[in-house]
Amino acid sequence: MKKISMIAVIGAFASVAAFAGSGNTANNANNNMIEVMTVEQVRGLSDNSPVIIRGYLLRQNGENSYVFQDSTGTINLEIDEEDWGGTTVSPNDYVEVWGEVDRNGASMIEVDVSGVKKL
Repeated sequence: MKKISMIAVIGAFASVAAFAGSGNTANNANNNMIEVMTVEQVRGLSDNSPVIIRGYLLRQNGENSYVFQDSTGTINLEIDEEDWGGTTVSPNDYVEVWGEVDRNGASMIEVDVSGVKKL
């Protein structure tokens, strides 16, 4: 019984410590805690890096292509129909998107989105 209680206490402290950082974290689709990043930070990441960004979807650029903007710049997003999760947004809606960096060559970078939610 003492082992279970001690494990529970240690687990509780570990959970609190995980949330005590910058306070600027969010869950991605796999329930992993990731720092919320800016577009500028995303541009410096390697291919397939997990990301969470917050800002505005300015416009649709193609069938599944969208332009996203935050205070540091813009980036293209690829959002497939199933990744919307029933969410409808306008350019005035502040949103959080999560996914992975997709680098196509040295200069082409976008985020392959796994999910979108209004904040």
